[in-house]
Amino acid sequence: MSDQAPEYPLLVLDTSSRKTWVGLKLDAHGLIAKSESQDPSKTLFKLVDAVLDEADISLENIASIAFCAGPGSMLGARTASMAIRSWKGIGIEAARNVYYYNSLAVGGLIASRKLKASGIVVTDARRSSWNALPFPNPSKQELHLISNEALESAEGLLVTFEEFPSWTQTGAALTRLSYDPSPIFSEELYLPMLTPAREASPITVRTNDYKKWEAKIHSAPEA
Repeated sequence: MSDQAPEYPLLVLDTSSRKTWVGLKLDAHGLIAKSESQDPSKTLFKLVDAVLDEADISLENIASIAFCAGPGSMLGARTASMAIRSWKGIGIEAARNVYYYNSLAVGGLIASRKLKASGIVVTDARRSSWNALPFPNPSKQELHLISNEALESAEGLLVTFEEFPSWTQTGAALTRLSYDPSPIFSEELYLPMLTPAREASPITVRTNDYKKWEAKIHSAPEA
């Protein structure tokens, strides 16, 4: 998190779930938002055009951009990243004033507002593991991975979101909510979770370890 607040108008791109969501804030209060439950490669630019048209401004008038860097749909995060880099390449000034946030920070704020409780928000990270973040103060917590076994033995409220894909079979009792960034960005609840980004890139929670193959000269066995 940074003490530096984004300048308005602020364009927000969230492609972390199955639902592509785009928001536009002309000032600290109020929000123009559009969403569609389709592949972001088909909907992102259309939704950006829609919010800009409603506000009667152009992309050149935007002062800064915030995007969800994940975790969630890697395709979605890459699509948002590609869009920002493309805009930067054609000289859109807002694409040089970029902030990122993570999807579970939004999820933690949604859960704390709806449930009036504390707990952990999670999304499936594959390989029998889960992305996890405690709430109600997600901006002050570290996003981390937990195993499915640890999730099943965890005490307290566990929250996940309908719009995020799930592969891992788990016996954990999960409360399922809807992932909708609109209430969070309608006010200034989002500000503490924004971090300035030098480059628009998806977040990395897990580092992949690959076994290195060592080339060896084949020779006949010793007698």
